[in-house]
Amino acid sequence: MIDDGRAGLPPRYAYLGPEGTFTEAALRQVADEQQADFLPCTDVPAALDMVRTGVAEYAVVPIENSVEGGVNATLDTLVTGSPLMIVGEMVVPVSFVLAVRPGTTLGDVRHVATHPHAWAQCRGWVAAHLPSAVHVPATSTAAAAALLAEDGAPGFEAALVSGLSARKYGLEPLAEGVADNPHAVTRFVLVAAAGE
Repeated sequence: MIDDGRAGLPPRYAYLGPEGTFTEAALRQVADEQQADFLPCTDVPAALDMVRTGVAEYAVVPIENSVEGGVNATLDTLVTGSPLMIVGEMVVPVSFVLAVRPGTTLGDVRHVATHPHAWAQCRGWVAAHLPSAVHVPATSTAAAAALLAEDGAPGFEAALVSGLSARKYGLEPLAEGVADNPHAVTRFVLVAAAGE
């Protein structure tokens, strides 16, 4: 582990949040929440900036998906600003459910929120089962779940999310296994400040 200058204090890990993201699943491969502080961020640049500014010792961010390729937000942010170094990597299998508020039917779904990479991984299923559905971009799959679970009208009736996110936010899986490639994985990296 990197000496973070905070002797006796738990290391802080920034990650693409909110709780329930695939990024959090990757983070849990390298850190235990009982021995570390998990800091969910709204997007990848925010997570990496937390390391650059010293708010966190580490960040966990997605870097590549087996279906969609490189994650541009991560690649672009890694090459701008003060240097960061990749100190580890994790691979997480990704699978999706179509989650809805209880009582919503497939016929009610006109707008589906999710992260653009998740949308791309489920486009065949969506075209076959919801041919007129419109994609509503979200900063993460879990962010889409959290918004759908809130009171009020979020502007969409369903979200493509992990089963964990659906459960966490009290949503109902209307359809499971909706990814076009059941063997898809995402590679995540553990990042620290350079020279640590």
